[in-house]
Amino acid sequence: MNPLQDFPLQRLQQCLSPHLWQILTTASHHATEQGWNLYLVGGVVRDILLATPGTLLSIVDVDLVVDRDRDDWDASSEAAANAGVKLAQELQRSYPEARLQIHRKFQTADLSWQESSEFGPLLIDLATARAESYPYPAANPTVVASSIEQDLHRRDFTINAMAICLTSDRAGALLDLFDGQRDLRSRQLRILHPNSFIDDPTRMYRAVRFAVRLGFQLESQTERHLREAIDSGIYEQVKREHSKVPALQTRLKGELKYVLETPTWKSALKRLQDWGALQCIHPSLTLHRSLPAMAVVDRLLKRAASHPEPPKFLQLLGPRWQVLLEILLAQLGDRAAPIATDLQLPSDSIQRLHHLAQDQAELATYLATAHQPSQIFIALNRHDPATLVLLAATSPRPDRHSIWRYLTVLVEVKSPLDGTDLRRLGYKPGQQFRQILEALLGATLDGVINTPAEAKAFLDRHYL
Repeated sequence: MNPLQDFPLQRLQQCLSPHLWQILTTASHHATEQGWNLYLVGGVVRDILLATPGTLLSIVDVDLVVDRDRDDWDASSEAAANAGVKLAQELQRSYPEARLQIHRKFQTADLSWQESSEFGPLLIDLATARAESYPYPAANPTVVASSIEQDLHRRDFTINAMAICLTSDRAGALLDLFDGQRDLRSRQLRILHPNSFIDDPTRMYRAVRFAVRLGFQLESQTERHLREAIDSGIYEQVKREHSKVPALQTRLKGELKYVLETPTWKSALKRLQDWGALQCIHPSLTLHRSLPAMAVVDRLLKRAASHPEPPKFLQLLGPRWQVLLEILLAQLGDRAAPIATDLQLPSDSIQRLHHLAQDQAELATYLATAHQPSQIFIALNRHDPATLVLLAATSPRPDRHSIWRYLTVLVEVKSPLDGTDLRRLGYKPGQQFRQILEALLGATLDGVINTPAEAKAFLDRHYL
């Protein structure tokens, strides 16, 4: 295998939008002025190699890596460590509308263009070529400036460990140290070293994203290493020994977000269960009960959102991936809230899971005697929409039907008379005023009144 091959820059340009090609050309110019080489790395290279030549790709996320182009480069120097950051700053001067964010701990910076920009939406991550090591499994890596070869060696899968040089006389050179092109042709995912999943278990979740999205399979040895990592019990061990385990906490949440945002999230979760990778969340987590409930709620949410006038409760929910994740965790019972805390979900999400069992019991009691729409409204109005969606997912079908009817129909019902109308009729604000409004709404919900005239007659009968 020849790790360095020619890749026509014309083919690269044909795959990218003119705006992105302009940005890359500008970045290459700045890098050359500094005596650096600049590489396009990772997913963009993979997608270009998979694409039919001449296909224009929709790319919104680009990784660039700076490496030495001269013998006096000292990888341990501050100048080398900050090369990616410095290039990002130079590029931002050329594109002042881009937002610059610097992450000095990891020797990276990123530039982002909003969707409203002629260049957006676009995120470009720039980094100095780095080597990394893990102080313990599932920790954040320790990174040091290094070479492009070492930078590719630290990546997850061979198909994401290729780079195209954009500068100097090597412009257009494709660096493929691990035969990623062969794995693209074979449509398989292969890790770069045996401890890859132990170092970073989120790679299992990235694997399922690529497998489902690209239609790839795990290479047999890679699957064996994955199952060995899970069976070793290393993840539970590091949780006991370390308070911070980012790859099983915040970074795992990020990967779950990516998985649950995709249209193929159900297939992805099933594959994670087949691999045993749901154990990274909790050893007893399965899809037996949660997946059907997640699918029902996802379908109902999509149906509600597609309505010409979507119900108002949708605006009060968190993002859909978070709703689905809460349902997934709910089956863990009293262990759900601690896991949500480890994943650093929002506090209201944690509280919902913490109080779920109590809310379920109260809801069952209330709905057992609620037969009229007004009674259902009173029983459910005490809860916020996000709690009700979680309760709907974890309740029997009749209760779920009542909850969904409340969210999509009952909360939209308005009394024929409002507070202004009552004051015009001579009713004075106070405790009874509120009771009258509630009675009018209840009568409207139950179909007793439908028009202002019927509402006035109702008042005459009950509140003279």
